[in-house]
Amino acid sequence: MAEKIIQQPTYKRQRFLLDYIRHLPTGVNATDLQKLVFLHEAKNDFPHYEFIPYKFGSYSFQLREDLEILARDRFILMNQTKESLRIQAKNHVDGQLYDIPDERGDDLIRKAYRAYPYYTIQSQILDRIFSGEELLAFKRYQKEFIKDEQKLFTVGYEGQSIESFINILLKKDVRVLCDIRKNPLSRKFGFSKGRLSQICKTVGIRYVHIPGLGIESEKRASLTSVADHNVLFDEYENSLTGRSEFLREVYALLKDEGRVALMCYERKASMCHRHVVRDYLIRTHKVESTDL
Repeated sequence: MAEKIIQQPTYKRQRFLLDYIRHLPTGVNATDLQKLVFLHEAKNDFPHYEFIPYKFGSYSFQLREDLEILARDRFILMNQTKESLRIQAKNHVDGQLYDIPDERGDDLIRKAYRAYPYYTIQSQILDRIFSGEELLAFKRYQKEFIKDEQKLFTVGYEGQSIESFINILLKKDVRVLCDIRKNPLSRKFGFSKGRLSQICKTVGIRYVHIPGLGIESEKRASLTSVADHNVLFDEYENSLTGRSEFLREVYALLKDEGRVALMCYERKASMCHRHVVRDYLIRTHKVESTDL
């Protein structure tokens, strides 16, 4: 059977990424590509990719995933050299459709950091690429994101990319993400247990799955109104006496780590059982809480 030929990438963002790489005639290493696309997207009102602050600056997990897909489908070549992962399109496009900076390596990272200092907050290379007062200014900025007070958060990933979700956590200095889904699976990139746990680890957030605080999927299947949800939440609240060990686990994490987020799917906490857990912990332990 003849191999199926894919004419173009599936998604608009992948087509953009391929087109951008085609405008880099000599190719580019993976770190530089992340920074180049970031600088382009930062000026775009409707960006194809979102980014988080990472150890070498801005980084998109979705972009990295799309590179693998483009390589798999033979639109680009990815070669691991001694120095870096090298990326090149098979076909070069002449002309300058994009305003592509000339800087590469540390010079490109400096350019991105100076323009968008938020992306320095997880940086592991500030001491290498900056010095003097500029270095001290960036380090003072990093400290602004370190919070001392204990707080319980709730957060849902409905409508979020994995990058925007992680940024919400980082900006509040969340140290532990408590996933209270019964079945932590998602068709949305980055939100199934394995991948989410891995991504959290890369940015210094501890991921803990507590299925004992979840609700069975079949109980949600027939919900059609706010009244239906309220009946379910009343039933769930009545079940908390049988979930005491899991509630104690959340509170222990809060005492040990200081800043914990209860996570589920729904955007609004009021439409998710996480608000019942939140309310229980507020009543029982007088904790401070914020819905993100």
